[in-house]
Amino acid sequence: MKLILSGLGPETDLEKLRERMRHFGPVLGVEPIHEGDLERPWFIVELDLPTGAATEVARRIDGIYFNDRFVHASVMLPVGRTS
Repeated sequence: MKLILSGLGPETDLEKLRERMRHFGPVLGVEPIHEGDLERPWFIVELDLPTGAATEVARRIDGIYFNDRFVHASVMLPVGRTS
């Protein structure tokens, strides 16, 4: 499941972010998104977790202080999924 992290700066160390996210589960990838405001990139962190567990991780880390900034986290739901 993918999480979207915002609030971090362009100087964010991807390996440090990956290391911190490993506390919550296996990290499959970390991708910075620099479109729009270059001073406010987004980061997509893909974790090998089911939706419920990923939602709990997002709730736990939303609002924490990391790299001198407050992190905002949410779960990125798959597009085109029907129930």
